[in-house]
Amino acid sequence: MARVYIDTARKFKATDVDCDTLGIDVTRLNARLLILALGDIAEQNPATTFEAAVRVMLRGKIPVMGGTVPGHTTDAVAAGLADASRSDLLVFFTNVDGVYTADPKLDPRAKKIETMTSRQLLELVASVEMKPGITTIVDPISAKIIDRSRIKTLVLGKHEIPGLQKILEGAEHSGTTVVPREKLGRGS
Repeated sequence: MARVYIDTARKFKATDVDCDTLGIDVTRLNARLLILALGDIAEQNPATTFEAAVRVMLRGKIPVMGGTVPGHTTDAVAAGLADASRSDLLVFFTNVDGVYTADPKLDPRAKKIETMTSRQLLELVASVEMKPGITTIVDPISAKIIDRSRIKTLVLGKHEIPGLQKILEGAEHSGTTVVPREKLGRGS
């Protein structure tokens, strides 16, 4: 939905910052809808900062976030929250079933990558142009956070949502596992 609004705003000659802000608003509306679906286990208002989301977790509730600042996608928000909360695992659900060497919708020769390092992910997406409404498997900012923070990451197709609990317990999945480069410590 954010992309629909962004595309419409572009027709009105909106700036990238205006488009980003519009996208943030839409993702926060989506966050409110998810909060309704989660019910009492979730904080009833979307968190707008990582610090607020971590405080929600410490109270035993699930934080839900949308966008935070212009120039960051919700991928970057998810990776930033995983870093801020010192999570061991980050899971992305996408419209494709993992990370490919190219966009499989555009390139029939694209090959799925079952396992890759965070550095390889960063190299794969490094040339993606950051602009409002981009579509990429994981954006460059989130890939940098994943690499820097050494967070194991799963990129799964949305069809795997029902099996998430079993995947978290070690069951096989058909997506991509992004393994952190050698752990030298969080600040290294």
